[in-house]
Amino acid sequence: MNPLRNALNRTLLALTGAVLAAGGAWLALTSDAVTARLPGWWPAPEAGTVLLDRARLADLRGQGWWTPVVVAGTALALLLCLTWFLAQFRRGGGRRLPLAGSSLTLRSRALAGTVARRAQATAGVDRAHVTLPAGKKRSRARVRVLLEPGAEPGPVLRRLTHGALDEARSCLAPHPLAARVRMSVRTTRERRAR
Repeated sequence: MNPLRNALNRTLLALTGAVLAAGGAWLALTSDAVTARLPGWWPAPEAGTVLLDRARLADLRGQGWWTPVVVAGTALALLLCLTWFLAQFRRGGGRRLPLAGSSLTLRSRALAGTVARRAQATAGVDRAHVTLPAGKKRSRARVRVLLEPGAEPGPVLRRLTHGALDEARSCLAPHPLAARVRMSVRTTRERRAR
């Protein structure tokens, strides 16, 4: 996960937790059993108090600004929470792959695009598509290759392995990269459509 997003998530969770803990503590202090044990200097609420009583709520509803502010505030809070939730699934530029240095990373989409271009430049390959899905312990590459008509899969696979895939492995060394190559041939119908 992106370090900035990680820090933002922790900060927002800590603030939310602090607000909820403060509200819960304030409500807990309204209990008679708890207020009797508090030191004399502690600012305790009076017994039987609530956050907002009915009379005060009726006064606020009588104000012209109260309803629009509550609706707008609730809608804004919902929008912020929804945006924050959806940002957790946004890939951005893909996940970051660790490199040999301690703080060096490489975006998976950048590496996948480079490997795809190198694979497509390999003799016998018509088109190539590479994805690097997220993995906890090791990086994986899924390579889909469309062979040119008449190309032999064995030699093409050797050229891919010793070319584009070995280069990707050397970029990520010492971290391992497992690769799965899927080859297909364009059918006669597809050649006519092109």
